[in-house]
Amino acid sequence: MMWHFRFGHLHFGGLTELVKKEMVFGLPSMEFEKIFCEDCVIGKHARTSFPRNSEYQAKEQLGLVHTDLCGPITPESFSGKRFFVSFIDNFSRKTCVYFLKEKAEVFEIFKKFRALVEKETGKVIKAFQFDRGGEFTSAMFARYYEEHGVRQFLTAPYSPQQNGVTERKNRTILDMVRSMFKSKSLPKKFWAEAVQCAVYVQNRCPHAKLGEKTPQEVWNGKKPSVSHLKVFGSVAYGQVPNQQRTKLEDQSKKYIFIGYDEKAKAYKLFDPVNQKLVVSRDVHVEESKTWNWSNSIEEETSSEVVMPPISTTTELSKDESEPQQPRIRSLQEIYNTTNEVHVVCLLADSEDLNFEKAVQDEKWKLAMDEEIGAIERNKTWELTNLS
Repeated sequence: MMWHFRFGHLHFGGLTELVKKEMVFGLPSMEFEKIFCEDCVIGKHARTSFPRNSEYQAKEQLGLVHTDLCGPITPESFSGKRFFVSFIDNFSRKTCVYFLKEKAEVFEIFKKFRALVEKETGKVIKAFQFDRGGEFTSAMFARYYEEHGVRQFLTAPYSPQQNGVTERKNRTILDMVRSMFKSKSLPKKFWAEAVQCAVYVQNRCPHAKLGEKTPQEVWNGKKPSVSHLKVFGSVAYGQVPNQQRTKLEDQSKKYIFIGYDEKAKAYKLFDPVNQKLVVSRDVHVEESKTWNWSNSIEEETSSEVVMPPISTTTELSKDESEPQQPRIRSLQEIYNTTNEVHVVCLLADSEDLNFEKAVQDEKWKLAMDEEIGAIERNKTWELTNLS
């Protein structure tokens, strides 16, 4: 069930397909039995679908891009957004999503998306499919299509089904969001973060039109890894950099995991006490724990998921972490923290290594040199004659 949660409640058939066809790295080879998930039933229950008509399939990237605007959504997101717009490449089914406060922002968002994907692929958008919403049929859009030679495909009035690719995509996104919220009892103001996380995961899931590849692999030619995926909304611990704490301050701070930062290759975290968003590469996620939003201080253990903690490290430069405010702790708090550290040390994996082996390993020699350098800089030791 844990991988079902990590993939935003992806159906078990999709998980099995990922394993059997080896579509991603980092997913263990195991059988995924279909188990009843109440969060999926509540979040995804839909009417029986109508038969699909034959859909156009582009022959190359950006040959056809589908788009649709969803909203207004209540409540506003944590950052004050009320809409999201999705762009889907028909060829790869790669999805990009952007968030807006007002519909009027769509044109600028489209230009930003177009510049990004055309630079990334070296190709140009040839055709654009959307419904007849005024945000895509404005005079500004019309001039832009004409100046850049972009063909337009509009749906018939009151027939959004003709743009079925984005209609289904947005429905799937919101199904995942509802299920993720239900699983971790999250406040709905995190809907934008949940949408972005759902899209990130979907780009690494099977698609019926793509055979044995995921949208991410078709888009960039590289098989993605999923070993870093975590359960959205879990309690997480982010490292506090040395420069932002005193000698006796905690080295880790408690957050909520709310997604992935693709640019920084790191995790997005939310500080529920100070109401801040943080990006960190050094994160320890407790996927079995859920934040107790009723008191906003402590977390409670979920009865649905039982799994030992997993620590994950990804890449991020030091200056991208949000600064943390130092806090003065009592001696009793320090004593309790020390006991917790002792417990963690007892649980840590041991390694069969002695000094002779270590000095022959470049990684260990580098680590020892760095440690000695830190000791000398901080004047931790004082040399004395043994007598």
